[in-house]
Amino acid sequence: MDFALPEYTRFKDNTKLDHIPGRYGLPLLGETFRFVLQPFEVLDEHYRKYGPVSKASLTFQKFVVALGPEFMQQLMLDSKQSFSARMGYNTPLGDFFAGGLLMRDFDEHKFHRRIMQTAFKIDAMRSYVDLMHPIIDRELSRWGQQADFHFYPNIKTLLLDIGAKVFLGMDMEGPETRALNQSFLDMNEGMLALIRKDWPGLTYRKGMDGRRALEKFFFDVVPQRRGKQGNDMATFFANEKTEEGEYYSDQVVGEHLIFLLLAAHDTTTSALTMAVHCLAHDQQWQDRLREELQALGKPHLEYEDLSRVTDLDHCFKEILRMNPPVPMMMRRTVKEVELGGYLLQPHTMVQISPLYTHRMEQWWTRPHQFDPDRFTREEHKQHSFLWAPFGGGAHKCIGLHFADMLFKAALSGLLLKYRVRYVKPGQHDGRMQYFPFAKPMDNLPLVLEAL
Repeated sequence: MDFALPEYTRFKDNTKLDHIPGRYGLPLLGETFRFVLQPFEVLDEHYRKYGPVSKASLTFQKFVVALGPEFMQQLMLDSKQSFSARMGYNTPLGDFFAGGLLMRDFDEHKFHRRIMQTAFKIDAMRSYVDLMHPIIDRELSRWGQQADFHFYPNIKTLLLDIGAKVFLGMDMEGPETRALNQSFLDMNEGMLALIRKDWPGLTYRKGMDGRRALEKFFFDVVPQRRGKQGNDMATFFANEKTEEGEYYSDQVVGEHLIFLLLAAHDTTTSALTMAVHCLAHDQQWQDRLREELQALGKPHLEYEDLSRVTDLDHCFKEILRMNPPVPMMMRRTVKEVELGGYLLQPHTMVQISPLYTHRMEQWWTRPHQFDPDRFTREEHKQHSFLWAPFGGGAHKCIGLHFADMLFKAALSGLLLKYRVRYVKPGQHDGRMQYFPFAKPMDNLPLVLEAL
């Protein structure tokens, strides 16, 4: 089925926001640079000075910023189809995520989501766990042999190997893996480029070259999987059919694979990095998780164990509370809409923040502190969108259960094999990167003590 380009995509952003309280900051730049370095602090200043709804210039665009779980709910559920995800992310991500679910709205989004339905059913998910463990075991053994170990680049490589196996059914050690990984790195760098032109010599061109390399790779994979049997996502996607019984095109399937692999790879890399960062600091919680895993009496978590490891589950939830994989969610209005008592015209950019909502003092106890037991106390149940790292509604992350499984499989393997400690005192309070994904700026050097 072909969908026509929606009319609302042809309009520029509405920036007539004089009736909204707030500030823009510096001309052109706004508060972009400070926001990238201190996102919570900037949002908190707006909230305390202007209230839950204010205007701001962040990431070189003018937004209405709406802070709190009620606005998360309004934009995510979007019962009247008032908000476009496609136009919300078009400026920073449109070129890089072209064709992905994030860049599709309403009926078109629902139609394309069908491509992924088989790949995330229980039988498929169970098979993914079995594919992960040999790769995790192999890489963890290598980690212990490194003299100068940094967690972030190593977990990134591990998850790329898992992604190649689970998403593509390939073992990709050597030059092919490095080339694929470099394409992802180039894309991430391009997303943050200040000059957003696909011109020679610019960072944006480098990012787009990474995207083009991924397109060539993935578009070649899809036709090879038509009519074949396999337990990898590429094979599931390639053999999914429309209601008319026709295959989706190679390009459509390839674009969804690029988006999904990138989203799963980088977000889970960040979540595991921040989890190990917290556990190296909190040895008591590290022991508690290890004891829970050892009590299972198994070398690996099986699919049925995922719901039984309560402490590990709460650790996962707490890491995503403190460092949501998408710290800001963006939408653009497609019609006139009321938001927090203010009337917004069509084509107005709106930003909501899981990062801020997850740390609001009126909802959470000691919100900046790592405390997985808050999920035992059920603090998150005070509002249905108080904890929403995966979004909600039609655009709720389709891979959320896969992310849960991958996080638990990798972290359990690490904790059963090693005790993790910081390399130097004061490391926990080192500089942090928040965009595009959270991680320590020093890439988390660690000491791994074999058990």
